Amino acid sequence: MTAENDALSYSPITAAETLLALDNVSPEQATRRIPLPTGFMPLDEVIGGGLRAGELVVLGGPSGVGKTIFALQLARNVARSESGAHALYICYEHEPDHLLTRLICLESADLLPVEQALTIRRLDEMGRNASGDLGVISALRGTRRYEPVISRVAEYAQRLHLARPGRLSATLSGVERWTSDLVNSVQAPTLVVIDYLQKITTDERIDSEDERMTEVIQGLKDLALNTGTRILAIAAADRVGLKSPRMRLSDLRGSSAVQYEADIGLVVNNKHAIVSREHLLNDPVHAEEMRGWLVLSIEKNRAGMAAVNLEFKLDAAHFRLHTAGKYVRERLVDQHTVMA
Repeated sequence: MTAENDALSYSPITAAETLLALDNVSPEQATRRIPLPTGFMPLDEVIGGGLRAGELVVLGGPSGVGKTIFALQLARNVARSESGAHALYICYEHEPDHLLTRLICLESADLLPVEQALTIRRLDEMGRNASGDLGVISALRGTRRYEPVISRVAEYAQRLHLARPGRLSATLSGVERWTSDLVNSVQAPTLVVIDYLQKITTDERIDSEDERMTEVIQGLKDLALNTGTRILAIAAADRVGLKSPRMRLSDLRGSSAVQYEADIGLVVNNKHAIVSREHLLNDPVHAEEMRGWLVLSIEKNRAGMAAVNLEFKLDAAHFRLHTAGKYVRERLVDQHTVMA
């Protein structure tokens, strides 16, 4: 696009012209504008039905709390939805085969009694014990118990894309290229998950961490708007945030850009770590049970309510959250929030 055409495309238009444009939206355009449900309730209720085209969502939390579990499950939920949507999961930490084994464990826990559900350890054992040319997936397909698990994964496997960036594709332009290629090829609503944000490099070297993060976050927001996709980026904490009793959006690296550019800001913490002390002292049994729950705080939400805390039961052995959550009733430490 030439500079002249670019200027024309962004020229101001009247509200009357906008009304006409809204009235002439094609069925395909209308479908793309429908929110994509995350599959987690009441999260979808709070954010207005799901993720909208052009939105940038930032997810933070302490190391090891379950951010990847939540994000991968969300991508799977989108790919499984009746919308025909596609999800691209760009992971800098794990290979696609590892992510797939996590999904197999998740599906087995959804379909089977807990004592029969698959774990990474059980899958590794099956792989070692496989005979001849029979791989672990073929072995699972050949059993009456686990065949439905593989069939469940196969239902959405063509719509869930897994990527492990290399040195050259780990740049912002690499993410932009993968996203644009997917959007253009599938012609369907899309979600892009980045795990995690601080691993993305810029094409030109920028020594300042804050400046680099600002460029990356602004680039991702522009990418979401230009392609009409939804982007969920997992963000790491800064040094101060790692020591915080309760991690907040302001504790993430590049927090000023994160707080400004993100349409939705989510932070996940272990419930036991952030409930007020009186709850731990007054009911020790219930307090111990809290270790198995995650609190998802909606700290920023341009499309609706913020300062909302939801809780979901964690099943770490099978890499999933129970999708039916609830509102947190206990008082949490450090209850401030970031407003839109």
